Amino acid sequence: MQLPTVGLAPMPGGVAASAQAGGKPPNILFILVDQMTPFLTGPYGQRAAITPNIDRLARGGVVFDNAYCNAPLCVPSRMSMFSGRLPNAIESWDNASELKAETPTMMHHLRRAGYHTAVSGKTHFIGPDQYHGFHERLTPCIYPTHFQFMHPWSKGAYWIQGTSIQVGLASLGVSEVNGQLAFDQLAFHHATDKLRDHALTARDRPLFLNVSFTQPHDPYRAPKKYLDMYRNVEIPMPKPHDDIRKLSPTYEWVRIVHGLDKETPSAEKVREARRCYLAMCTWLDEKVGQMLDELERLGMAQDTLVVFASDHGDMMGEKGQWFKRLYLEWSARIPLILSWAGKIPAGKRVNAPVSLVDLMPTFAEAAGAQVGTRMDGRSLLPLIDGREDGRDREVIGDYCGEATIEPIRMVRRGRFKYIATNNHAPQLYDLAKDPGETVNAAGRNEYAAAEKELRARAEKDWDGPAIKRRVMASHADRDFLRSIPGYMNNQLWKPEVHSPPFADDYGWK
Repeated sequence: MQLPTVGLAPMPGGVAASAQAGGKPPNILFILVDQMTPFLTGPYGQRAAITPNIDRLARGGVVFDNAYCNAPLCVPSRMSMFSGRLPNAIESWDNASELKAETPTMMHHLRRAGYHTAVSGKTHFIGPDQYHGFHERLTPCIYPTHFQFMHPWSKGAYWIQGTSIQVGLASLGVSEVNGQLAFDQLAFHHATDKLRDHALTARDRPLFLNVSFTQPHDPYRAPKKYLDMYRNVEIPMPKPHDDIRKLSPTYEWVRIVHGLDKETPSAEKVREARRCYLAMCTWLDEKVGQMLDELERLGMAQDTLVVFASDHGDMMGEKGQWFKRLYLEWSARIPLILSWAGKIPAGKRVNAPVSLVDLMPTFAEAAGAQVGTRMDGRSLLPLIDGREDGRDREVIGDYCGEATIEPIRMVRRGRFKYIATNNHAPQLYDLAKDPGETVNAAGRNEYAAAEKELRARAEKDWDGPAIKRRVMASHADRDFLRSIPGYMNNQLWKPEVHSPPFADDYGWK
């Protein structure tokens, strides 16, 4: 969805206009979590979830009921979000794709508007530029910054088994100390210190603070305190399902990459994985509450736009699948909540489909920043204050990461979701009649008009064969570079990366 270049000055009568009446743009606290599906949180109807602070944020703000990532994988999702561009537009193919330093980001635009920009926690930037517009990195990143996580399609779909249920579900249960917990605790402490520092020394300059946690990303482990909260809770289990390959034979790729051709987790393991996942969400929820309390204590709550989101979801056993890499709802949908005391209506829900690329123009409008660069998203504020009803909104997704060997595009518009895979038959889901995505309606006469329209939209600016050639050329170049002895050990490639013990959780050395 290539939108024209526009300026995003506040519009009369809108949220941003009222915020700017006093001439002071808001602070922005952007809380980003990793691999959280909305379907296991309180604001999205999960009664078993103990998420009182995320619930509190939702009661005081606006919940987007149909929010999506633009790629169901960490790096392309985050780079798309930061740049406001679709993944293919910035060639963010996979978890080893570098965001070009020349690409404008939301941080660049906010800096130009006078903001101090800081990040605490995970960024997953690849390559030498580890800032991309941030003034400060308050912590290193837990992930490698080089080409380690690139999996060439020339080797086929099945050779990579690194992120599988044999790893992610291998160590379920109590863990008082592990890399994820230690890193997230570090990110939390530096973030709260930054809020205090801003309150003491920089109140005349707005702050953009991205607090980025790694949980509830697998492996699923949590301290006993949080697991005990779910001791007497009935853990919700996945819905009964058919073989996912009945929806599309392309799901054979993801099954094998995730190791599901070798093991079917038992019901007991599924239940324990979900209990651990919920406990990790509750750990995060506690940190969200502490940050909200700190804003109140520092007198910053009235001047701060708080945004809570995830980079993508997690299948958590639905349809027998785990983790991400699919455009099915549990993997592609995300929680998205905006709260701004006195400026955003409390308790409102928005049904229009939106996505992470919409955050850059949203932040720009809230800040009164003029954006003169290319964007693929639209500000969310008109949906909040009634300037827009959302009927013409759509979400576009691009995926070229592992668990596929062909480019994939997703279009969500109205009640329908269309998934196009290069060289393969499409998928079409009527989410109003079939929210569980149990039937691929592509090719059915009653959906012919909708399928034709969505196919035209998907192919409007998407050439599957050409994209495949670009992806494989990038794979070849990066595979050559990482084959050079010592190349990825050069300090240029890991200026912000932790050494073990953080890396030990994932077998990274």
